[in-house]
Amino acid sequence: MPPLNEQPARPVPKPKHKRRVRKRGNASKYSTAVRLTIIERDKGFCVRCGALYDDIHHIIFRSAGGKGTVDNGVCVCRKCHAWAHSCREGREWFERYREERLLT
Repeated sequence: MPPLNEQPARPVPKPKHKRRVRKRGNASKYSTAVRLTIIERDKGFCVRCGALYDDIHHIIFRSAGGKGTVDNGVCVCRKCHAWAHSCREGREWFERYREERLLT
């Protein structure tokens, strides 16, 4: 019999039981109507630098339970989107923007 590290990997069979907790799935994604509303509200420009938008940014990250709602999304260019995800300052800037402009 060959050593374990040389034996072919065997796939694990899919369990037959149902999930206890529903998958997040589409709950945190933006619907087409919400995307269009965000683009219209921000006039198609990045809310931070004013460049043409490339993406819609989740202010409260999907991984943190952020939903795909109008008050949780803003238009951003690639540079500002990368900044928002790369440092604490970026994340806090967008959270303040949400509190001051979107929730009032």
